[in-house]
Amino acid sequence: MNKEIKLTLIIAASSLLLAGFGTTEQVAASEVPGTYNLTADWSNGTNQNGVWSYNLGNEPLPELQTYWWGEVGWGGGLLGDGCIMKGSPPKEGTKDPTGRLQTRPHDWQDGDVMMHALSTPYGGETRFVNASWTSPADGTIDISGRAWDGQIFPERDISWSLIVDGQTIAERSSVRGIFRKDETAKFSANVVENHSLKGIPISKGAVVEFRVATVTFYGHFVGVEEQIELKPKPGCAVP
Repeated sequence: MNKEIKLTLIIAASSLLLAGFGTTEQVAASEVPGTYNLTADWSNGTNQNGVWSYNLGNEPLPELQTYWWGEVGWGGGLLGDGCIMKGSPPKEGTKDPTGRLQTRPHDWQDGDVMMHALSTPYGGETRFVNASWTSPADGTIDISGRAWDGQIFPERDISWSLIVDGQTIAERSSVRGIFRKDETAKFSANVVENHSLKGIPISKGAVVEFRVATVTFYGHFVGVEEQIELKPKPGCAVP
């Protein structure tokens, strides 16, 4: 086989690999030992998904919830109340289950992980949607990420919190009007005083939680990207 044919086959194989995994950044994140990425590691078929879990309160969400229209809980989908999904945004001009026309989302792209805070009529004042990561080893972690306004209804809003082993280390009281590219979307721009996103001591079994809560009567969509880099203690292997 000559060099030109070999090169063509290598390029074709690389293109297929990237098509299956999304972006090159996501492929890298999933291949680096000790690096965990909410988007790249996503599963539409399993919850709990390795170290990740997509939850309502302390319980993993079911694929379908029992709200009045039998909506998506977690996975790939278009709409849900109190849900976590990775899919495509609703199409402008289509109707939601209430009959309301969908407008163009504020910032929602294909393949985004979207979380919808639970609305007040369903208990949103005391039950919170969250994506959690459970540490597989003792060590330290670095956390990076961002959260922004997904918005399909402009009158709604949410707050978010990043919680490590029960302590809130970053939080924001509103996402209204924030785009993913904005500085204010970054976790690092919302760190709670005296806390850091770098070199956080972690024990095996400790939980990192990204939580959303409604600040309006009805819940709202927020886009989230989150990456955790685990540096295990010497002698502690990463599963």
